[in-house]
Amino acid sequence: MQLSARLLRVLAILLVALPSRSAGHAANDAVGGDDDRPSPPCSPADRAALLGFKAGVAADTTGILATWAGGDCCGAWEGVTCDAATGRVVALQLEAPPPKDRHYMEGALSPSLGGLEFLEALVIRDMGRIGGAIPAALSRLTRLRALYLEGNMLAGAIPGSLGKLGSLQYLSLAGNRLEGQLPPELGAISGLEQINVARNRLSGAVPPSYKSLSRLAYLDLSNNLFSGAVPGFIGLFKNLALLDLSNNSFSGEIPASLCTLHSLTDLSLSHNKLGGQIPPQMGSLQSLNSLAMDGNMLVGSIPASLLGLQKLWYMNLSRNGFTGPLPTGIIRNALPSLVSMDLSHNHLTGDVDQFFRSLSAASHDANHSNKPSQIVLPQKLEHLDLSGNRITGALPEFTRGAGLNWLDISSNAIGGQIPSSISKLSSLERLDISRNRVRGVIPASMAEMVSLEWLDLSSNALVGRIPDNFTRLTSVRHASFRGNKLCGRIPQAKPFNLFRAAAYAHNLCLCGKPLPPCRKI
Repeated sequence: MQLSARLLRVLAILLVALPSRSAGHAANDAVGGDDDRPSPPCSPADRAALLGFKAGVAADTTGILATWAGGDCCGAWEGVTCDAATGRVVALQLEAPPPKDRHYMEGALSPSLGGLEFLEALVIRDMGRIGGAIPAALSRLTRLRALYLEGNMLAGAIPGSLGKLGSLQYLSLAGNRLEGQLPPELGAISGLEQINVARNRLSGAVPPSYKSLSRLAYLDLSNNLFSGAVPGFIGLFKNLALLDLSNNSFSGEIPASLCTLHSLTDLSLSHNKLGGQIPPQMGSLQSLNSLAMDGNMLVGSIPASLLGLQKLWYMNLSRNGFTGPLPTGIIRNALPSLVSMDLSHNHLTGDVDQFFRSLSAASHDANHSNKPSQIVLPQKLEHLDLSGNRITGALPEFTRGAGLNWLDISSNAIGGQIPSSISKLSSLERLDISRNRVRGVIPASMAEMVSLEWLDLSSNALVGRIPDNFTRLTSVRHASFRGNKLCGRIPQAKPFNLFRAAAYAHNLCLCGKPLPPCRKI
């Protein structure tokens, strides 16, 4: 069975000190041990509890439960781990092998699992059709340290009785159909390090009792129906490395207390109803790798401190109400790590030429080999989206930018011409310059951009013809030249002669497939 990397690490930590049936024999054999006493068979009570679970499964296409035969559940029963010294079941790890849509278990979780009194890890993951409620009997597993019931069809409320699991460290109920509110009783489990309830139908506010969970390192409440304010007490979780509250209905402002989480590497507040400004102190989160706040109602300018985060590689602030100029000079300190930047669909202003020069300045600082007049984009930068703002100016001449594969500057007020040196962005797969004020001709040098799959130059003031050598761009799957002042014959080769006529509409005199034939002169 293939478990996620994080889950494997967790289970390794939990089970490293527990000599399993097979591990115990291997250790004795390796050292030539003289203890020939056989390991005890599994406890009859544990065997009965496991068979109770099996009885609750109406269909099993994974083949796992077919191995659950014979009297010794500590032998060849797949997914069952026993303590070699006692014969008690300490871990049950069941995960559907790929492909997930063909391998599943259908049924319900039996309350008999609550009889595995020595269980430390319970993993039933990606079985797809395990439904019904989470049995309250699981609260009897007082030694349980890891509970993973991910990727099933579990429904109903999360039992408050799980708050009795005083030894629990890792809890994941993600990817089910759970409803209701988070049980306040979980706040009593002071040793919890992980809570993941993503992708359910949970609602309400985060209970105040959770402020006691000071050891939390991982909190994922994403893709639910949670509401209310983002709790300020999250700032008390000094070990927190991941905080994902995305795709909910959290409202109010971002609490400044989040800016004290100096261990935080991943922060996502995307697609909520958050307003106000980004706290300027957020620039103190020097461990941050990923920052996503897109799809909110945030306003004000983008804090200069954000772009001084040395380890940041992903930043998405799109679809908010940010105003003010594009960040330029402040980028200089940020780009050693930055791979993806999305500032689209805001109200940002500024000069696109100066912005690219600031990116190049950062690249110059990193490489110490570029002349200040050269526009050399950082090698790690792959995705740049500035679309849907109020940016002006003209594109500069580029010297190099081989790492960039996505550039979208559409729906702005950018003028000037398309520089012939844009072909230096040789790795571009998507280029969108549509809905601007770009004029002049389409450079024939763009035919060198053979990685292009998406090209949109529509709704500008381009003149002349579509270069004949564009027939070299055989990877293009989408192209649009509509709404310009182009004239002449469309390149008569795939894919350009196969696009819909709408891709060439509202020009001066384009002709040739898919439009009517050109007139003979």
